[in-house]
Amino acid sequence: MGYAPNGEKMSERGRIPTHVIGLDENMQGGIPKGHICLVAGASGSMKSSLAFSMLYNDVLHGDSSGIYVTLEQGKDSLRSHMSGMGMNVDDPRVRNRIAIIDLADLRVQLDEQGMSGKVDWMGQLIKQLANYRQSIGFETLIFDSLGAFFALTKMENPRDEIFRLFEAVRRLQLTSFFICEMMGDDHKQFGDHGVEDYLSDGVMHLIMERNGDQINRKMAVVKMRHTDHILGYRNINWTSDQQRFKLGD
Repeated sequence: MGYAPNGEKMSERGRIPTHVIGLDENMQGGIPKGHICLVAGASGSMKSSLAFSMLYNDVLHGDSSGIYVTLEQGKDSLRSHMSGMGMNVDDPRVRNRIAIIDLADLRVQLDEQGMSGKVDWMGQLIKQLANYRQSIGFETLIFDSLGAFFALTKMENPRDEIFRLFEAVRRLQLTSFFICEMMGDDHKQFGDHGVEDYLSDGVMHLIMERNGDQINRKMAVVKMRHTDHILGYRNINWTSDQQRFKLGD
């Protein structure tokens, strides 16, 4: 039996299902609560859609709540995109339990006030997360994306700031999913700075394979601490009738 960093047995902490058909039953029921996971892949690999679907379905079929912090898409664009896939964020069953926060709005406001260059962005983000944790009581965080956040804020020591952010999220006892791109000359590095996968508890990797005009998407759980999980890449597709992703062969 695995143990969490605080010594607590994983079976006592519980797990959050991904609601990806074919994955949870091959991953001891889901992701251990309190884990920090990367959702990594190239542009167009449906990283945001996968992360949002995990949050949406967990709220829809459970009693959890969460926030989706976005910098990649505006709030309205994100809502429209997810609704087009069948995930209606205005559904009364989820409306008050999923909060979408657009950090780009905050940057614009600070720019207008001439303050954006003077702000401790990471400190402000951690403070906002703590405030939301206290006021809303959410358990799950989706952060879209690490690369966009560091490009927006132009931090001098991003590696230190990643560690600072991850430790703050651990203290808040959140289960979190940080979206990132594949980087490096061979595009095999998870994230911009090469430490993201080392500092995280789990890595879910999405890839795209092109065969002529056809694109096949595949996913693998590359890393998941305290969890026995399937290895290797498997086809992943969106099922509109069930509003969730499904693994194939």
